[in-house]
Amino acid sequence: MQDEKIKNDVKNIFFEVFPKLSENEFAWEKEQKDYENWDSFVQLNIITFAESKFDVSFSLDESIEIKSANDLLECINSHLK
Repeated sequence: MQDEKIKNDVKNIFFEVFPKLSENEFAWEKEQKDYENWDSFVQLNIITFAESKFDVSFSLDESIEIKSANDLLECINSHLK
């Protein structure tokens, strides 16, 4: 997959999981603590959507370490290489 396509797909996962998130509010570095509703259920959704979309499986440690869109992107890229 092309890098831009992967980035776009990751971004779309965040817009799907956070339906009220606007384009202006999205930032790759924005962390879990900066999102109003990012709880364990949302974390599970992010992981599940990403695993399904990219046909990868994250370890428990990887899943716990994902705290931003950038973290998710890096984790996905590590599985696709």
